[in-house]
Amino acid sequence: MPRKTRIHAATALCMLSALGTSALAEPGPLASYDPPLDPAFAKLIASADLDAGARYFDRKCAQCHDGHKSGSNFKGPHLWNVMGRMAATREGFEFSPAMKAVKKKWTYATLNYFLEETARAVPEREMNLVGITDDATRANLIAYLRTLGDAPAALP
Repeated sequence: MPRKTRIHAATALCMLSALGTSALAEPGPLASYDPPLDPAFAKLIASADLDAGARYFDRKCAQCHDGHKSGSNFKGPHLWNVMGRMAATREGFEFSPAMKAVKKKWTYATLNYFLEETARAVPEREMNLVGITDDATRANLIAYLRTLGDAPAALP
């Protein structure tokens, strides 16, 4: 290998190792993967349609989840203050072992990854949602979920 190529290859390896192992890891269960937030998806969240997110929540999520401040757990956990909360920590709700294994906070990145394909993110979960493949719909919902809290997180 010519000297110039060896230097570029070595530089690339150093740069990749500086990113950390999660940046190099293959997407898989949230328990062992830290998903990045795609900047393009962050822009979708920042410009999301909150009314559309609320309608989606009422139509698809409210069957199992309560999002009101004074609400409670249903078939799924209460979602008030979900953004920034550690997964599987809602008091009074019995989470599946798979969800307990996640041990990550719900952030824009983790919610996006989970809601896009729930079986990939948390295999053996008990939630029956397959996922939301449409980016705009998912961004609208995540932006809406952000508003369900005492101190909504800053937009990405």
